[in-house]
Amino acid sequence: MNSENIRGRHRAPGRHNPLNELKLLARESAQPAMKAGAVVAATGGLVATFANPASADTLSPASGDVAAAAGIDSAGPAVVGPAKAAAPAASTALSKIGYAPAVQKAVAQRVGQPKPQVIEDVKVKTERAAAKAAATRAASKAAAAKAAAKKAAAERKATTARASRDLTRRTLTTSTSSRKASSNTSVPRASSGTHASRNWATPGQCTWGALSKWYQSEGYYPGGWTGNAMAWSSGAASAGYTVSGTPRTRSILVMQPGVHGSSSVGHVAWVTGVNGNEVTIIEMNALAGAYNYNTRTLTDGPGMRYIYAP
Repeated sequence: MNSENIRGRHRAPGRHNPLNELKLLARESAQPAMKAGAVVAATGGLVATFANPASADTLSPASGDVAAAAGIDSAGPAVVGPAKAAAPAASTALSKIGYAPAVQKAVAQRVGQPKPQVIEDVKVKTERAAAKAAATRAASKAAAAKAAAKKAAAERKATTARASRDLTRRTLTTSTSSRKASSNTSVPRASSGTHASRNWATPGQCTWGALSKWYQSEGYYPGGWTGNAMAWSSGAASAGYTVSGTPRTRSILVMQPGVHGSSSVGHVAWVTGVNGNEVTIIEMNALAGAYNYNTRTLTDGPGMRYIYAP
């Protein structure tokens, strides 16, 4: 009598094949969990269970690859052993104590190096501040001393200039005093006219030279009139100055055109000495040319007028 082989837990005695039963279970089961494990019995009925990584692809039950995933050959019995575990990464002595060069490098890049802490020396700081303050005070004193010296020099220069003008005035006044007694018997008293703030004549001309000599003697410029040299006598009289036909030192000589070689616009000069009717002058833009002075002695005569300095 033949026994019928019925699937399931009931099977005919003596015909149990664990490998074939595993294949049958793998083909008929549609559970994805079969992908993660397989029961292996090579000989002696030893069963082992193992699992694949969770990231493995899910196999379809109809694909026929479940048995292949389980390591079972559908062609026939095969010896199946334990699955080989992935080779662990090579370890070193430093990695065993938790040192990872790449991690340490990344942490070092994220975390900046700490700034060095500077500890100030209070005594040195105080000494430096005191030295700086002392240097500032010394510089201030030096600047004040320099300013005072500059002011004193300016005052000395002004005093010297005043003394020089006074000496020139006294010299010009007394140089021909004995001669003036006979020649200037009726010299009128000079009056002061309008003052000017600058030399208002044309530079380099005889007018500019005469005003410069007046300033050197008197310390100011006369003003209040304009025009060519031949019109200066009438212009100065209108400005309040004394104008006379009698020669006198410390005066401007005004000559009409043609007098002692004067040009068509006349000529002026500064009188430095009088000896009878002989008049010594210093003039610009005459014998020496523009911007240059020369000295001459002329005979007083018609066409010659004198603007007196007070």
